[in-house]
Amino acid sequence: MVLYKTAAASSGHLAAALLLLALLPTFAACQPSVIQEYVSVPGFVEPHTPGSGDPSEMPPADRLTQLLGTDIDLNQVSYVRTTWVKQRRRHEHPGRLLGPKPGIVLILVPGLPAGAASLDPLARDLVAAFRGELEVWAIDRRPNQLEDRLGTEHARAGASGAAPEALAEGAQFYFADTDLLPLGNFPGPEDLDVKLDGVLDPRMPLPEASGGTREVLILEQDDARFMAHWGVDTYVRDWRILVQQARQRVGPRGLVIFGGHSHGTTWASIFAAYDFDPGPGVDAAHHLIDGLVLLEGGGVTADGGFGVIGDVDPPADAQEYRAIVEALAAPGGPDVFVDDFVLGGVPLVRLQDLGPAAEIAALAGVYQPDEPALARRTPVLGTGLLSFVFPSPATNLASAGFFLDDDFQPLATFRASIGFGDDGPNTLFSLPFQDATGFLREFYIAGPRPDGALRTWQRFDSPALPTCPPQIPDQSPGCALLDNGPPSDPDDPDDPPRENGLEREVTDIDVLLRSQFEHRAGLEWYFGAGRIDIDLAFGNDSSALGDESLLAVTQNAQVDVPVLAIGGSNGLTPEPGSFATYLDSIATPLEDQEVVILEGYAHLDVATARDNEAVAVIADWIARLR
Repeated sequence: MVLYKTAAASSGHLAAALLLLALLPTFAACQPSVIQEYVSVPGFVEPHTPGSGDPSEMPPADRLTQLLGTDIDLNQVSYVRTTWVKQRRRHEHPGRLLGPKPGIVLILVPGLPAGAASLDPLARDLVAAFRGELEVWAIDRRPNQLEDRLGTEHARAGASGAAPEALAEGAQFYFADTDLLPLGNFPGPEDLDVKLDGVLDPRMPLPEASGGTREVLILEQDDARFMAHWGVDTYVRDWRILVQQARQRVGPRGLVIFGGHSHGTTWASIFAAYDFDPGPGVDAAHHLIDGLVLLEGGGVTADGGFGVIGDVDPPADAQEYRAIVEALAAPGGPDVFVDDFVLGGVPLVRLQDLGPAAEIAALAGVYQPDEPALARRTPVLGTGLLSFVFPSPATNLASAGFFLDDDFQPLATFRASIGFGDDGPNTLFSLPFQDATGFLREFYIAGPRPDGALRTWQRFDSPALPTCPPQIPDQSPGCALLDNGPPSDPDDPDDPPRENGLEREVTDIDVLLRSQFEHRAGLEWYFGAGRIDIDLAFGNDSSALGDESLLAVTQNAQVDVPVLAIGGSNGLTPEPGSFATYLDSIATPLEDQEVVILEGYAHLDVATARDNEAVAVIADWIARLR
């Protein structure tokens, strides 16, 4: 761990962090007392949303009522609550979580396109470290209510019990078999046969708890036109409700801290800059919180960073803004949620396909790790560009490893340091364009084994994990490519040289995979786009819009709360300077800004690493806040 601070760090602070880090194995032994629950509470009442009861409410589409029933109220704010419960009290009140009243609540926003479950490993470690003094509330954004997880739940119930065939059935619920060219010879070696039964199967209906069976319900854009009204204003007003409830939980002397991971840091910093009182008055969100935590993301900038669907110019005035929203809300209008996930201008996969495929693949990796990769028998990894990037026949575990490991995954957003696949040819490949992170990226493509056997995976702590130059054998196992960021400026005192020759394997792939299905979805299938894009285009100041009832990101320059920023040297924020633009834009004095770079950590590692060094850093920072 390398610690950089905007003000000089005392040796006592660093020693405290290292002491907490040393105690983490002890904390981990107490993990059975870390309990989680999925909580939904009434959120901000957005009038156009089904269930609002307002005259302007938009009626739910047929697919939505088939999925959620006719009594729908989508004005909900949901989160995964991670807390501490003493072992002896666990079973005294079944169905209700008990625990000491915390002094701290840390509310975290996941990244793009992640769900609350993506923050599960970090949340568990933090709660264990504080032994009841802290709770973590990981937010699930509103669109997570719209996901059809019947196939995932069917697969999970069977795979964890006595019906292993349920995994393939869950996959078949979402994906039909595919007869690829040359047509008519199904099941040929190039075809996608989900259940490996030699039959060209359609999507498979599954039984519902209420009786009967049904097929999967995947929403189209016109099924969710109400999302045209789910802009930044709606989200941050949802989260103010959580902040107020957290304040009641910790009491007047407790701490409520807000933060995010990856693109979630953009959301968190926008929340801090928001004014909840349209007009001349000010009700700034940063007055409601005691600090900000930015994990592997640089926060909001003046230009808003990047749009979810693409680069978007902010509307010239409120009239143009309203016209865009009206178009988004109309049938056949522009997209209101992300459809295709794009790499270098090339559509990779639909998020509403990637979401369920990721959950099924994660279940298969955990419960049937050595079986042929199930995800490769779906269109997600079996066709298109992804089938080129991940072509090798592999086990379920190896397929997940090749998709998520920092040596093989071309997108920094999905990278973790989880081991290596060394039992076949790995070909170095260079992208001819920049990826969504802005970094030119080289990565390995895992080729098939010469003997025709399935590729396998070496876990991060395997004694057989290979080492290769320039790595140091006792410090940096693996063969990671350490090229995902620009070199530092040695003449800039605020941008110290990067010691980026260190590659470490720190994340347990099984823990990472479990986070994809433990609590709802690890990925957000219907990530808000159109309205969100125009809101984010204003960046850290929407004053030019001229109507705070539409959007009121107006208080960024006045944000004056302590900020902790943690990056990974092999992630999206590999340098202290990665946070400089945001930190320079707010009023927080230098002595209350802290930047820590975890050497060898990739983007996901900051939230998923075992014995996560971020835990000790956060614990030390919170101790000083108190």
